Amino acid sequence: MFDRMYSGFYVWGIGTLVLVGLFLIFVLAGWPGDINNCVWGSDKQLPESALIAPSAHASAQAQKNYQLEVKKVASDNTCYCEAFSLSDAAQGKPGVRQKQNTWFNLYSIATSLIVAFGVYWSRRDGASNLVGSNTLFPDVYIFVVLFLGLGSMWFHGAIKEWGGITDDLSMYLYVEFLIFYTLRRLLTSVPEWLIWTGYLLAVAFFTGFGEYLSEKNPATPISLILIVIQVVAYLALQIVIWVQKSEKPTWRWWSAVACIGVATFFWIFSQTGRFMCSPTGPQPHGLLWHPLAGAMAVFLYFYWHYDTGDDLSAFS
Repeated sequence: MFDRMYSGFYVWGIGTLVLVGLFLIFVLAGWPGDINNCVWGSDKQLPESALIAPSAHASAQAQKNYQLEVKKVASDNTCYCEAFSLSDAAQGKPGVRQKQNTWFNLYSIATSLIVAFGVYWSRRDGASNLVGSNTLFPDVYIFVVLFLGLGSMWFHGAIKEWGGITDDLSMYLYVEFLIFYTLRRLLTSVPEWLIWTGYLLAVAFFTGFGEYLSEKNPATPISLILIVIQVVAYLALQIVIWVQKSEKPTWRWWSAVACIGVATFFWIFSQTGRFMCSPTGPQPHGLLWHPLAGAMAVFLYFYWHYDTGDDLSAFS
């Protein structure tokens, strides 16, 4: 018999198995699709064939032209600094393109498990807030915390356009959860299915619109701009919650803010060409941005768990 108390562990276990398993299949078999537009930076986009290394029998001029193109891409791309084989990425060869930026995303297996244990204990002891209730919200949060890291792996591992969409999707799933979780706490009389419908539509919109804008403006950090807009929306709703429910931002909430603030610093200044970028050295993007984003998600969970309260009987 299905026991709701353990459902968070099912979400965590099945989600990890499916996401990591599928990823490893592509690592072994290769990566189909177009190369990600981050390789072009502000350069004019060329046919992908121009990125494939010429054969050993090609002319000296062809070899020289290719090396010039590789150097140009290496200095002007927006693929988060770490060096990778441009030719392998264009051909979709098996393997992992950016190893540090990819494998350090496995942090999210640990952070989502921490949340899963927290949800289990809340349900076992009787929750007094939405994040520990028997609704879908705790289980979905476990998944979005897991996917925040494991979704990013697909971009850094492949450097394919669809991998970048998966990475963006992981961020939009998370930040839109913040918005709709807070909305749910405010709109207790609204049917839950409407909240989930709005959530999925918002994620689909930002993912699609973001990809459209990114294709048109490859050198512009479109995902960051859209996420900032969504974070501002979340903060506005959070302030309403603090006023209406007489809650306040505790040290746990501020710790989450500090984590994502420091993480964003590393995200910006470890980009290709910035002062923290060393293409063949340690990667602040993978080593710090990714795990700090995960720490933010855990602190925010514990803020909801310990520092907020909801009348669960009031939810429709």
